[in-house]
Amino acid sequence: MKTITANIGGLLIGEGQPIAIQTMCNTHTDDIEGTAAQCVRLYEAGSQLIRITVPGLKDVPHIKAVREFLHTQGIYTPIVADIHFSSETAIAVAPFVEKVRINPGNFSKEHEQACLKFAKLVNICKENKTAIRIGLNHGSLGERITNLYGNTPQAMALAAMEWIDLCLENDFYNVVVSLKSSNTIVMVDAYRLLSKAMREKGII
Repeated sequence: MKTITANIGGLLIGEGQPIAIQTMCNTHTDDIEGTAAQCVRLYEAGSQLIRITVPGLKDVPHIKAVREFLHTQGIYTPIVADIHFSSETAIAVAPFVEKVRINPGNFSKEHEQACLKFAKLVNICKENKTAIRIGLNHGSLGERITNLYGNTPQAMALAAMEWIDLCLENDFYNVVVSLKSSNTIVMVDAYRLLSKAMREKGII
């Protein structure tokens, strides 16, 4: 399977690239000093990508401050903002990180509203050369897709394709897709269905 290579602040992920070493901070993001110190230790341990949770808008200045501190130390390890539900938070933090991790289905219970919010995020990421990770979790796909297809591998694959299609419509290709399930059979089936759907559309 041939894939598009995503560029996360100079770190390449995708076709022909080695697996990147990445991890996530377990500090509270509003603890700027503690989070920055942990990022330094992770960098020294060899992490190539560091994920930090951004629970809400109030945490955007905190992650910005952490990144700025790291740069003063000569550390340019790409930072990923982990967004829970808020599209506003994703849009606000996108200029200050190298990648934003989101589940667009959680942006709104109304699918059309979620699509509009996602399109706005995509445009902000294009402007700032920020990558997007579309992360879909089995069990939190959103009401619309589960009402149509149930909580199934098919639902996971189709949900991912909807957001991938929106990226393509907006001429945005700096995308990483993650499908997760505690049931490995469900996860593998979802990836196979997604791969099949992408081949059928000529994406890969």
